[in-house]
Amino acid sequence: MKRCSHPGCSWRSIAPSEDAALAQFAEHLVESHSKTVDVDIPEGMVQIKLHEEGEWVTTTFEEARKLHDRSHDD
Repeated sequence: MKRCSHPGCSWRSIAPSEDAALAQFAEHLVESHSKTVDVDIPEGMVQIKLHEEGEWVTTTFEEARKLHDRSHDD
């Protein structure tokens, strides 16, 4: 089971496997916790902002996941 670590969010995955849970989690993040921005982002890259007052970071999806996980481990 995967849980969302955003403050006040009680979302949890219901999935038959870890891969399916991660897919559900990614969909949840996009639908519930993302914003559309008007910038050119290179193919294969994503932009993330880890803290409300933080700056946008352009990185790969895999590195974004690692940064997100580390920021919520603190």
